[in-house]
Amino acid sequence: MRTRSSAIREAAGCFVLLTNVPTSGSMAHSPEDVLAAYKEQHGIERNFGFLKDPLIVNDIFLKRPDRIEVLGFILLTSLLVSNLMDHVMHEYLKQTNATIPGWDRKPTKKPTSFMMITKFKGVLVAKISEQWFFTSPLTSEQRQYIQALGLTEESLLRKGNT
Repeated sequence: MRTRSSAIREAAGCFVLLTNVPTSGSMAHSPEDVLAAYKEQHGIERNFGFLKDPLIVNDIFLKRPDRIEVLGFILLTSLLVSNLMDHVMHEYLKQTNATIPGWDRKPTKKPTSFMMITKFKGVLVAKISEQWFFTSPLTSEQRQYIQALGLTEESLLRKGNT
């Protein structure tokens, strides 16, 4: 006869975690605590999941450790900027009680930076003399994303900031 806890443990499956968390002493945590903390880090898995993709990992070859460090820094900085963009857009939409066109133009209160990037596919900027211009006017959706980020078209074109 199985007990409730053994049924729960069986349903949970098997997880292999490598950790340097001590199992004894004042900083000790049980394996269950470590697993629970790990499972709460869904954002980390969501954000770094692409690094585990064989198509990404297999195509990166760097000979020198300093180049690996630089690539890591670039990836972390990009992730930080992406998450900051998500946060700023979410806060703007929460404060204004608004939505923004998401996938398939369906209104969303939780846009992502990736979603935004797809909206700007094909946008070109040209420099004529010392002025920067969009080669075509931005769409209403694109202007909404810029506004949700607290930016203006002028700020993207460096007007007044050259």
